[in-house]
Amino acid sequence: MKAFFAILFSVVVIAAPQVEVTDVDLERAGSGRTIALGALSTDKHVTNVPLETYVSRVLAGEAERDAPPGELEALAIAIRTFAIFNAGRHARDGFDLCDTTHCQVPRPSTAATRRAALATAGRILTWHGAPAEIFYSASCGGRSESADAVWPGARLPYLKSVKDDVHDADEPWTFDVPLADVQRALRQRGFEGSRLKDVRVGSHTSSGRVATLRLSGFEPDVIAADQFRAIISSRDLKSTAFTVDRKGGHLHFTGRGYGHGVGMCVIGAGRRSRRGESVKEILDHYYPGLEISTLDTVPVRRPDTRVATSPAPRRESTSTAVAPAAPTTSRTAVRSGVTLRGADQAELQQIAVRAEQAMAKVLGVAVAPVTVDVHETVEDFRQVTGKPWWVSASVNGTEIDLAPPALLTQRDGVEMTLRNAMVQAMAASAYAGRPEWVKIGAARYFARPTPLPAPDGKARLKCPADAELTLAISATAQREAEARAEQCFARTYAMTGDWRAVR
Repeated sequence: MKAFFAILFSVVVIAAPQVEVTDVDLERAGSGRTIALGALSTDKHVTNVPLETYVSRVLAGEAERDAPPGELEALAIAIRTFAIFNAGRHARDGFDLCDTTHCQVPRPSTAATRRAALATAGRILTWHGAPAEIFYSASCGGRSESADAVWPGARLPYLKSVKDDVHDADEPWTFDVPLADVQRALRQRGFEGSRLKDVRVGSHTSSGRVATLRLSGFEPDVIAADQFRAIISSRDLKSTAFTVDRKGGHLHFTGRGYGHGVGMCVIGAGRRSRRGESVKEILDHYYPGLEISTLDTVPVRRPDTRVATSPAPRRESTSTAVAPAAPTTSRTAVRSGVTLRGADQAELQQIAVRAEQAMAKVLGVAVAPVTVDVHETVEDFRQVTGKPWWVSASVNGTEIDLAPPALLTQRDGVEMTLRNAMVQAMAASAYAGRPEWVKIGAARYFARPTPLPAPDGKARLKCPADAELTLAISATAQREAEARAEQCFARTYAMTGDWRAVR
């Protein structure tokens, strides 16, 4: 009889319902912090979502179905860390984060994801006392990837390649694609050549993933594997941990893992949780060196202002997720000639205005509103623009993102970089639809105090393909392609005498 009651009691305890967590509970736990979420996947409206509610919804979009609590809680901390570090990523669009894979993908929350968000409320991963820049992927396939292998120049020592011993039984995935389809996709991204003959692995990263691919018959004849994956199909070509063989008119890929492989492996976290590892042990494995901290004990960066060389509307995130009394910003800030922070910013403002006026005079165009974001770190420049470390400026319409001035002084100088970027911004509408060598060549040519002499008309000079300028695999390749672009522009401009006519 005692045994019977003991068994009955045990069954009752296991079956006891869990406490239901509501959005009200999550909002209360978030202490008023919100994320301005831009719905790019639907109607582009912006919603202020309580931080912990946002975490519960992204968990529903990014976690495994029927994930164990340990996976959900570890991933909740990673999601929250990503949201805090990247708040303001879309500041110029009027919100913090988008709802696509560019940021994080939310879905309607579940009882399990709300519980995980509440259980970890306010906890994030920190590096040297500040929110860490982190990433995670669906499956690393047995070994995670280092950040700098995917984003050259990324200095994130806690995102290194680590072995993940919970994938030994995974079945490899395969993908077959017609070579003609690959040829068509590469041409659309600016590669040139009469026929793509073959695709072969060129090199590997330290983790064993493919770093580069050789494109027989095309120019340029090399491409970074992650760029190739994005161009062909990141859904079908699930990762860069693959081999490739040509079989007749098709390419046959065999691989493992799903995603870029950097940081926490979501599937691996679930398996580690099921075998008894704690949330801290899971996070320590994928993010060695990071600490778990609470939001009320760390400084949180806030999107700051810009350098506006002509009056331009200021758009900032409306999120209160990052609003400490003394924020740590990642960029310098000057606006319309008024120094907002930093004693040396008046000089920077003068340089920007001088560059804008000089290039407007050279091109014979009116001065237009141009906004410059000056980044204090290469990491911030890369994170905002998606450009590799060797790029000095990124131009999008009349918006210019500038790498750290201290770094630019070691390259072409701050003023030369700004003159180059101003030309790109001012000539953008006239050069719409033109090859990249025209745009880059014009910027380099007119930015020089003394123009480059036109090459001998009889000299053999091949203008770079668009892909050589937009998808360069190294700083050396980028510089060489840009130099040829400038020579091509100088030669054509000498014949036409009208920069608008160069094509």
